[in-house]
Amino acid sequence: MSAVKYFIDQNSRRLKVDEFLMRELNSAGYGGVEIRKMPMRTEVVIHASRPGVVIGRRGSKIRELTEILETEFGIENVQVEVSEIENPWLNAQVMASRLARQLERGVRFRRMAYWILRRVMRAGALGCEIIVKGKLSSRRARYQKFKQATVAKTGEPADTWVDEADDTAILKPGTIGIKVRIMRPEARLPGVIKVKPPKARKAVEPEVHKRPDEEEVTEVVDVEEGLEGITDIEELRELEELDGLELVEEPVKTEDKPEPEPESTESPEEVTAPEEAPTPEATEESLKELEELDNLEEVGE
Repeated sequence: MSAVKYFIDQNSRRLKVDEFLMRELNSAGYGGVEIRKMPMRTEVVIHASRPGVVIGRRGSKIRELTEILETEFGIENVQVEVSEIENPWLNAQVMASRLARQLERGVRFRRMAYWILRRVMRAGALGCEIIVKGKLSSRRARYQKFKQATVAKTGEPADTWVDEADDTAILKPGTIGIKVRIMRPEARLPGVIKVKPPKARKAVEPEVHKRPDEEEVTEVVDVEEGLEGITDIEELRELEELDGLELVEEPVKTEDKPEPEPESTESPEEVTAPEEAPTPEATEESLKELEELDNLEEVGE
């Protein structure tokens, strides 16, 4: 078998399986099927808005579908899985089947079409279009279109972002065809520019400028040059001891030493006051008196 015939057979079988499941699972909100060829088995994933109806009581419906797919459609090692549709209002197949079932129950097509249109747009779709064809209100067939917002019809945007589905409703006057197109919320149309919102800026705190007279005066502390570079504690202690000492000027040296003055005998009753340390002025006066005494002695001789 050539590659072209192989793909034609696979696609035709998939369409037959899709039509069969649409009839069987119409009440379960059927939304489509995926057939995946695996090395050991063939996975059939059924998308439905109510997966409990597809599974059945204790999996009876699943086993029945597995047998039919193996016998009638020739699919080997079938494994049926059910996937729940997160948002059925954005699935065109679910909306088309729901509109067809309501028309079969006797609901007016305008009322039901407008209700589905509003719910689809409220779910977040960028656009929606519903077309109803057949004997709607007279013996002659006609069609009516219900549309809101933008729906791409041609090109890559239509193939990528538009979900399209068909269904039929069988009534007494005849068969009514239904087509639903839904533009997905994540669609990116050419020529549509979207401006990103600006980033939130940080609040700038106002700076308080002080007057020249209010400026803080920085005190300049002079560092003694002698203490720079001294890191030893003993050296610092020696410097503190030297600073505490009082410096006394040395007396002027004379050639002859002055004779010591006779010690005055004081009575024990008298209390002697503690001697004060001689000041520089007192030492000068004492030196002058000593010189005068020396001169007198020389004259006497």
